[in-house]
Parts: sequence; structure tokens; C-alpha cells
Amino acid sequence: MKTIFIILTVLYTSACSYTSKQQDKVQSDYNYNRVSTIDYIDIIQYKAINEQAVLIGEEIKLLDENLNLVRNISALNGKIISLIGISDSLFNTSNDICNAFWYAKIQINDTIGVVNGRQVFRIEHSSQDTNITVNGNLIQILTTNFLGIGVEYNGDLVGCPAYQPVLIKDKKHNYFGLIDLIQSEYSKEVTRNSQYPYFELWNDDGAYDKIETITVEDDTNIRLLIHRTLQEGETTYEVHLKYINDKYIAKYLNFGR
Repeated sequence: MKTIFIILTVLYTSACSYTSKQQDKVQSDYNYNRVSTIDYIDIIQYKAINEQAVLIGEEIKLLDENLNLVRNISALNGKIISLIGISDSLFNTSNDICNAFWYAKIQINDTIGVVNGRQVFRIEHSSQDTNITVNGNLIQILTTNFLGIGVEYNGDLVGCPAYQPVLIKDKKHNYFGLIDLIQSEYSKEVTRNSQYPYFELWNDDGAYDKIETITVEDDTNIRLLIHRTLQEGETTYEVHLKYINDKYIAKYLNFGR
């Protein structure tokens, strides 16, 4: 059994949050203009990009340029897609600012359409990302963030919750996707979002997670030691990742107080 350790630098972030004014539509320059429905917008401008993202949602609708329904693509939950555009402005279909989102233009094979950005999680390549090579097998742990308003917007803290699942890319097993989370007594302490049961690393005003040590036990078992920085202190916890039945699953082994 071969064990490999990688020690990574723990970065610290902290912030505070506040409650922002509720609104139906939020312009990207933070100019609060109230409109009754999102259908008021005639043309949505998109910034062209070329990235990858993962779709997450119970009901995912693919729309055309005029926001008309093309088809339901909920079966693509958890799938990696091409992200080719992000709307210039934030939009909202409710009175809660925390429901605001950017529209995402995506490509699935030869089909191009628009999706609510709260269901599109772009790969960030942040300082939390981790790579390890074992016997020629490259394993990458990649952070994501959804295209909805979160803790921070344009340098301002708005204090909205964010969900930040990670992806794992395993060259040997030809796997690129989310990590299913096994619910346990520890997962209830570590996580905060039970709507989508995937392993995540926090990076917001409440806490910052950084993988400190990776232990590769064999081809299908990986152990992570994660350092969490909190506003009121810090702690560490361990997570076991296992490749089984053509997917990765995660189990929290402990959670320090």
C-alpha cells in the first residue's frame, strides 16, 4: 500500500455579512430598478466565455434566447457541460435578493440554450484546488461556484448563502464529476445544504476550507485532512473518498471542535 502526502498552505479568509434591499431585478452596476417580471427584458446581452461547468438541480429547463422553454434537461443533473456565455446583468423572479442569478448560455453537443445560473456551477480553478499524481494517474479536486448571487457581489458583502460542491477528475478511472456525500452524524455538523447531497468545500464569510493533506491509500481510496477557518476559530476534519460503482463517494470521518 502506497501512501503519499501533500502538504498545502492554508489560506485564511473572513468577512461579515449584511442584509441587502430586496428587489425583483438587480442590474450589474447595483442600480436598483424595480420591474414586475423578468419578461420586461427585451434583449439579454451575454459575455462570451469558454469554460466548463456542471449542472445541478431537480428541475433544469433549457430556454431559448427569448427565455421560451426548449425542453426539460433535468436528466443532465450532475453532467459536465460547456459554458459559453454569462449575462451582463443579474436577474430575479422573486422579491428576495438572494434568489438573483445570471443567465448562463450553455452548449450540450450541438445544442445551445440558456439556463438559470443558479443551476450552473462553473469550475473556478481557485486556490482551494488540489492535484496529485500517483503512479502516473492524475487526480484533480476542483472547486465550483454557481452563477447566482452569493456572499459577495462587486466588492460588496450581501450575505446570501452559496453552495460550492467540488468535482473530482480521475484520469485512470476516466471519471469527471461530482462526489456523492454519505449522510452521517458528522455530515450534519460539517455541511449546511442538504438539498444537493454532494461533497463541498466552503469559501465564504462563514468558513474557508483548504485541503491540508492528501493520503492515497490505493487506487480507489483517498483520505483528505481539511483545515477549516471560521470567524470564531479554526478546526480540522477528515474525509474519506472512495471510487465505487463508477462514481466517487465521500464520508466524513470526524469533525474537530
